[in-house]
Amino acid sequence: MARVYDVVVVGSGAAGGMAATQLCLKGLKVLLLERGPKFNIATDFEHHRKPYNFPFRGRIRPSERSIYNYTANEWNKKHFVNEIENPYTGKKFVWVRAQAVGGKTLHWGLVSLRFSPRDFKAASHDGVGSDWPISYEDVEPYYSKVEDWIGVCGHIDRLENNPDSHFLPPVPLTCAENIFKGQIESKFADRHVIQGRSATVTKPGFHGRAPCHYCGHCGRVCNVSASFSSAGVLLPIAEKTGNLTMRTNAVVWKVTADRENRAKSVVFIDRITRQVEEVYGKVIVMGAGTLDTTRILLNSRSDDHPDGLGNSSGVLGKYFCEQIMAGGVTGLIPRLKGNPNRGGDAHPEGGGIYIPRFRNLKEKRKDFVRGYGFEGGGGSREFPSFANKIPGFGAEFKEEVKKYYATVISIGSFGEVVPRAENHVEIDPVVRDTWGIPVLKFEVEWGPNELAMARDSHDTQREMFRKAGIEIINERTTPLEPGWSIHCAGTARMGDDPKASYLNKFNQSHDIKNLFVADAACFVNSTEKNPTLTILALSMRTADYIAEQMRKGELG
Repeated sequence: MARVYDVVVVGSGAAGGMAATQLCLKGLKVLLLERGPKFNIATDFEHHRKPYNFPFRGRIRPSERSIYNYTANEWNKKHFVNEIENPYTGKKFVWVRAQAVGGKTLHWGLVSLRFSPRDFKAASHDGVGSDWPISYEDVEPYYSKVEDWIGVCGHIDRLENNPDSHFLPPVPLTCAENIFKGQIESKFADRHVIQGRSATVTKPGFHGRAPCHYCGHCGRVCNVSASFSSAGVLLPIAEKTGNLTMRTNAVVWKVTADRENRAKSVVFIDRITRQVEEVYGKVIVMGAGTLDTTRILLNSRSDDHPDGLGNSSGVLGKYFCEQIMAGGVTGLIPRLKGNPNRGGDAHPEGGGIYIPRFRNLKEKRKDFVRGYGFEGGGGSREFPSFANKIPGFGAEFKEEVKKYYATVISIGSFGEVVPRAENHVEIDPVVRDTWGIPVLKFEVEWGPNELAMARDSHDTQREMFRKAGIEIINERTTPLEPGWSIHCAGTARMGDDPKASYLNKFNQSHDIKNLFVADAACFVNSTEKNPTLTILALSMRTADYIAEQMRKGELG
């Protein structure tokens, strides 16, 4: 007789890793399914190998460019999916997918921002879209618990639209960043330049983790887990409980349900052997990431659920949202030219500067709703990209590059994409992946609101650099393609009305009471803020609700 687990969790990244860990700590027996292999963080990645030790200086080999997405390089490519084996169709979209225990937390940007009270009730402020069925006060205790688990460094700034976290010491600003901060805040009363809020340990003794050693190579996977990842921080806790069973190389196809409208099992295909397997759980938790979770649930259609499992509302796959990455600007601070300070390479990801949203907070613009924030930093990396704009060769060229090393400052914008039913994903009726599973078709594009916001954000960047006396050396004036932010959300939104939402306020399916979605698919809107901290908080909240309902006998 097949074993029935208390909970089957799909996905091992931020959502799945948090849900599995919290449920294991509650004493439940959890089976965690991950489509990729498990790597040893300390030994299986080439964290500090220099670019010149690779044939193409760390870049993907030309013969592999069609296989991997834009984020992959020779250090991290082993934990991204093969794009040829995992196709998708429809309008142009950049879908970044991980394939390893830890998911995208192995290589995320570490920016950790709480959503604000306004973010959860944005529709009440501007009349666009829907409010969340929960408030900031519902999530705040979980933000605090998550921060005490993962470690978030930053500075207390007391900004209304950017609530402070339980902070570890912040990453010091570089000389360029300090000058930029002083110039911007003195010339723009509505703008703050704050220290980046990063999921990075900055002091010894934090839950036994080593502090950041400021190598600046977080994207290559931190070999001492100073930066947060599900694989390096959460799942070791779950494993120590003895309640976790992990099944790797499990490419999930669908979730099945019985005639009583209860989720029964998860069907997957072994990535290597191609054998179909089925596992059973009293509760099923989806945490595979917004788009993979949606694909699985849409592929779980049956006679009782013809439009996808639990999709009586018809909203599954709709109201896709993320952030639009509009313009980007890089410049030089003239007064720092020739400064011998070589600082800049030591920043952990997310540890530079952040300019919080200032649009549509007190005033209301006529051309767009919501707003954007700027992320960036000053100083140069180990191999500065600006060097290719300087003529020369050899020792003299190197000395000329060093004169500009401390002068560089750059920022890029992240703007809120307002959810619209027209922006959606669906199952392609023809195309299948290597394992025979139907793929997603994308119907997502920027709307007038996003494009107006993008124009304003770029105009604002140029204005700030000009007034700060910064010489612009490079700029991107057009938005990047949909998906580029990697902050996909909203396709299984929560709400109080079962006819207009997929989940209730506890991330529980309206139709299938023992089915939960713990990732950003549950979001009602994306905000301009990076989503991972909120994913972790909502996943922990969901796990607590599941454990309590199971204790009461409500879920099995």
